[in-house]
Amino acid sequence: MKKAMRVISVLAAFCLMLSASLNCLAAERKGYTYTVTISAGNQGTLGTADGISISVDGGGEYEIMLEDGGKSVRITGLTAANHVRFLNSAVSVAEDSKYYVKGIRMGGRDDSLDLAYFPVERDQDYVVAYGIRGDMVQYTVNYVDAAGNQLYPPQVYYGNVGDRPVIAYLYVEGYQPQAYNLTRTLQSDASKNIFTFVYTRIEAAAPGGTGGGTAPGGDGGPQAPVDGGPGGGAAAPGADADAPGGPGAQAPEEEQEPPQEVGDDDTPLGGDGPGPEESDGPEDLLNLDDEETPLAGIGSEKDGTVAEANDRMRKFTWIAAGMGLVAVIALIAGAYMYRRMRRAKGGKAEDSAEA
Repeated sequence: MKKAMRVISVLAAFCLMLSASLNCLAAERKGYTYTVTISAGNQGTLGTADGISISVDGGGEYEIMLEDGGKSVRITGLTAANHVRFLNSAVSVAEDSKYYVKGIRMGGRDDSLDLAYFPVERDQDYVVAYGIRGDMVQYTVNYVDAAGNQLYPPQVYYGNVGDRPVIAYLYVEGYQPQAYNLTRTLQSDASKNIFTFVYTRIEAAAPGGTGGGTAPGGDGGPQAPVDGGPGGGAAAPGADADAPGGPGAQAPEEEQEPPQEVGDDDTPLGGDGPGPEESDGPEDLLNLDDEETPLAGIGSEKDGTVAEANDRMRKFTWIAAGMGLVAVIALIAGAYMYRRMRRAKGGKAEDSAEA
């Protein structure tokens, strides 16, 4: 009997501990804030003065801090509602340097570039990825609406032929892009190295109903890129005009026409962007080499993505459920054994009395 009671007590304590752990995990995921660190490495320095090249969408009480004279940037107070944006123009390298900026990657990895616009899911460390100058070629980033009107000035960057840069979108009030990140393989012909974000208007919600989705930067995102020299992988001189529409990067007045004037047939880039009727929202990453094939170097990696976090949570849930089931079975078995022992003890007492 004492053994059975001891087993039951241990199982009950285990169940209480498991329940408390699950409650703590839920509270931590709800209220915990995260920190994202971006390190420049030894070949360049980071800058945040423009408020765009390294920026955060999603609101909140975050803080962007430049540390060690530009050797790193630390962003604190982030939540799961935030997204972080990185542009190559955030990094400056010496004019006579043999290195150029390729993008960013997660710390400890050297296989491929990571998303330049990424969700905040945990404390994350990134490092700037550099390349050695070789067969350098120009590539251009455009920001247009479905009718081909520019929403930001084109930005010009440089990389080696064969590189696969990952470019982050820029926030435009009232619009969303076809994807938050674009990538493609650079070719020797600069005219083929075009990255075009096609923005579609976000339809306003009807009274009593719901409207289309909004981009994560809906609370107000960056206004316009800051130009720099090609050595840092940044935009070339001559593309330093402010975005039309002033603060909030709104479209110019002539674009404020009824949505019916901009149809799918007017899209100048073969329908890269989703039409106004689509509600799935922008893709995280769109590979312009082959839009029907996910990027092998990034799409196949789940590290640092919502999918990876959800996988971990599902695994934890199944493990916790299995442990709970085992605990319940053990508790039932202990109770059954205890009842059998009580019955056996009672039977022996009756036999002794009859004797």
